[in-house]
Parts: sequence; structure tokens; C-alpha cells
Amino acid sequence: MDRRRSSRLKQGLSEGEVPKLVTLQGLLAAQRFSKGLKKRTAKKLAAKKEDRKPVTITYEQVPPGSAQPEVKFPDTRMSQLMQDLLEFRLNGVNCIPTSAGVLAQELSEALVRLARTVSPPRYKLLCIVTLGQSSQGGVVLVSQALWDCHSDTSVSHTFHGPRMFCTATVFAVYHE
Repeated sequence: MDRRRSSRLKQGLSEGEVPKLVTLQGLLAAQRFSKGLKKRTAKKLAAKKEDRKPVTITYEQVPPGSAQPEVKFPDTRMSQLMQDLLEFRLNGVNCIPTSAGVLAQELSEALVRLARTVSPPRYKLLCIVTLGQSSQGGVVLVSQALWDCHSDTSVSHTFHGPRMFCTATVFAVYHE
């Protein structure tokens, strides 16, 4: 009981009085405080938004030991040229195993000649052509090379005919 008396006396209350939990003066003070807090928070958020600079996406930095060609190989243009050449040369052609090797070599040489017309100087070109008969089975072609991803590139296109398929890949490797 002594604790209750001492706490009531600290609050300025006499023995019989009941403490008021909420006063009008306290409510007004809390309201002023919360308005001020909201205003200060809004100002801080607005200042942070103004301080933010737009994010610019930069290209990946080229490592110091990497080749840096003046002009990159035009792979989108080469892809379109490959598609046109393969459709022109292979439309209506049947895949005959005895002549497939000769046809693959002719296509490979034609694609390299075509790639040289659009290739910037200092690029070494390599073309791989795979021919096969279209049937129910599937074919997976995989290639692996050690090269510089900043300067070297490859372009591939697959032609699907009613009786045959042809996958051609041109590798363009920059040579310093």
C-alpha cells in the first residue's frame, strides 16, 4: 500500500482521487507532435528523392588484356544474310548421303565468302555446316571454343526443309 501512496503523491494526486488517463491537453500535444513528425518525414523523403540521380546502365567493362576491335562484327546483318542464302540454296533440295559432303563444303565456302563481304578487317572466319535428313529423331549440335567474349562472336542459323535440315555456324574471331 505504501507504493501506491507514493506513486499517487508523485503524480500530484490526493488519497481519494482517481488518476485521469487521457487529458485534452495531452491529446492536443500528441496531435501537434504527430503533425510535426509527418511533415518532417515527408520533407526527408522528398529530399532523398531529389538527391537520387537517375541510374544509367553501363556496359560491362572490358578487361585490360582483352582485344578491343575498332568495329565489331555485324552479327545481326550476318544472321539475315545466312538465312537468305540457306533458304535460296536449299529450298527443294533432297538430302542424298553421297552428295551431302560436297553440298556442305559448297555452303561453307559460300558462307565464308558472304561473311567476308560484311566482316571488318582483322577477323578470322570459320564456318561449320551440318546437313541431315529430317526424320522423327532429334539432333543436338554443340561447339566449344576458347575466345574473348568482348571481341569474338558467332552466328548460327538452322534451315528446316520437308526432307532435310541444315545448321550453319559462322565463327568470327578477332586477331590482333
